[in-house]
Amino acid sequence: MFANTESTYTKQFLTQMSRSLSNASFDVITPMTVPLECIAVNQHTFADTKSILSRIPKVRGFHRLERIRQFISRSDNYDICQIHVVNPQYWYLRGVLQKKCRNVVSSIWGSDFYRVSHLSRRRQEALFRISSAITFTNRNTLEEFDRYFQERYSDKLRVCRFGLAPLSELKKLRLTKAECRRSLGIPDDSFLVTIGYNANPGQQHLRVLESIRGYSGKLPGNLYILLPLTYGGPQNYKSSLKNWLEDSGLRHKLFSKFMPDREIALIRKASDVFINVQVTDQFSGSMKEHLFAENVVITGDWLPYKTLDERGVFMRKVSSVDDVGRELLHVAHNLDSLRKNCLINPDIIWELSSWEKNIQSWVGLYEGFFDNRS
Repeated sequence: MFANTESTYTKQFLTQMSRSLSNASFDVITPMTVPLECIAVNQHTFADTKSILSRIPKVRGFHRLERIRQFISRSDNYDICQIHVVNPQYWYLRGVLQKKCRNVVSSIWGSDFYRVSHLSRRRQEALFRISSAITFTNRNTLEEFDRYFQERYSDKLRVCRFGLAPLSELKKLRLTKAECRRSLGIPDDSFLVTIGYNANPGQQHLRVLESIRGYSGKLPGNLYILLPLTYGGPQNYKSSLKNWLEDSGLRHKLFSKFMPDREIALIRKASDVFINVQVTDQFSGSMKEHLFAENVVITGDWLPYKTLDERGVFMRKVSSVDDVGRELLHVAHNLDSLRKNCLINPDIIWELSSWEKNIQSWVGLYEGFFDNRS
């Protein structure tokens, strides 16, 4: 399996799949080994920090790929090669994957389709050609992919969603909003607005904050901004956000260290409003957790959330990031009535995004390959 084991989704995937496929074992090629709760998982990294080659940027990447290729070529044959996030560089491995893996599953996460160049898509296609299945977390992206590649891979396309472990934590959390805020060091009586869910510049934090500041004189005096910056993004971007907020006069708190599922659940329950207006997305797990927590969600109408719309999920939408401040003002003045509209969301999100409801799509895919072994 190709995956970043630092990712919450990857950790959850490995935990759930190792429990559900009790006779399976997993070799994971990952940038960095991290503690996992799965005894059937072996992590392998190929960072070379000692040789002269490791100091030459483009050569370093090629050298790492060659080491991975050699590792796979020396390994026993695999039933399945699972690629989480289809890195265009993996086209270099297509030959050894086709030779050593009975099935390749390419799983599109979002940015690996929406944020790659035409050349990168051509390289990715070398992997799609040898894939037995190509998975997506929502049907919108599947359909866009199918149109782009002119239906060449239609029979391989599947929707296989990730579950969200924090939903289970939220479901059993018995603390009030005020108690959650105390645990996080936030004033009890705040009008708490969470912006984004990581430190990637694609979250457009600064434009959101500028829009909010434009209405700061009209927004409630107890406005409190929370920014989770626990992963992604360059350090200089995080520093610029911190400096901007310190100069803005807005009350705020930034989280920059890794947070376990319970602390993530505390943020969701503590918030009143979640703002998600990133440039692109496939199916934001963090947003679904806020919807499950009955928070008012403000999101962009350019994001592909047709699945949520079709199921009747209540959200507020803006057509531009610059409209966020005005929309937040509307939410602040109508918070109680809007919260009542949010009461329908938890049941819909649980059905759509809990591991309990989603693990079988992955298990069924894998077991189908196991059953076809000759």
